[in-house]
Amino acid sequence: MVTIDSVREKAIAFRDMHFSGEMVILPNAWDHASAALMVEAGYPAIATTSAGIAFAQGYPDGERIGRKRMLTVVGRIASQLTVPVTADLEAGYGVAPKDVATTVRCAIEAGIVGCNIEDADPNEHRLLEFDLSVSRIRAARSVADKVGVPFVLNARTDPYLKSIGGPETNFKEAVRRANAYLAAGATCAYVPGPADAKTVKRLVDAINGPLNILASTAGRKGLTVDRLRNLGVRRISIGGSLMLATAGYLRDMVTTILEKGTMGYARTAIENREMSDLMASLPKLPN
Repeated sequence: MVTIDSVREKAIAFRDMHFSGEMVILPNAWDHASAALMVEAGYPAIATTSAGIAFAQGYPDGERIGRKRMLTVVGRIASQLTVPVTADLEAGYGVAPKDVATTVRCAIEAGIVGCNIEDADPNEHRLLEFDLSVSRIRAARSVADKVGVPFVLNARTDPYLKSIGGPETNFKEAVRRANAYLAAGATCAYVPGPADAKTVKRLVDAINGPLNILASTAGRKGLTVDRLRNLGVRRISIGGSLMLATAGYLRDMVTTILEKGTMGYARTAIENREMSDLMASLPKLPN
């Protein structure tokens, strides 16, 4: 059962991870089974992927799933786990600061201890206006403070993904927004897109708080977890890439069955009993 005290306890633990001197490494789950496997692997906290959850629930990416359904899914995942769960809540399911505040309040009520809030308009290829974006983060922090939960607010800024200009323009705007969001109450700044060591190090040095990097993007350019750690990155997330990799493997498997008639995939499959025992070890879900 979710109580404000249990959420607060997990939120404190999750917040403290960001200032412990150790890197926070977050895999992103999209359902109960993926979350259970991540916890079994030893992760002390997990995140959810908004894209992965949307796809698994039958929606395209980009807030099409809506606040209510997203929070229902992530809340049920969190209710089965003993570790803190932070959720990707996209752009907050509404442009106005009050919309973001409602989303954060509902997330806390669902048992979530942190979230991403991004500053890109989900309906247009642009960033939301600067002052509005700062107000959205301030509103998110205010509502968390009112309920007494040290909610881990991971403020995402998207100049690189939206390609607002050249590399230097993107860098300066990312730093400007990240520092403004941290000053407005964000716990961590999230800048997806950069994938080279020089840019990542510049961001670490210029941003006045913990930096979250999208590890799957950086990894494609050869940046390992250890390399990102040595550059000063405090937190990495995997995003939707694990779900997409699973989908890619599934597509390859079913194509192979149809075209070649072979089923070699079964050699790496988890045994049914093993998976069933893992799920049975979790708290029982409400009907």
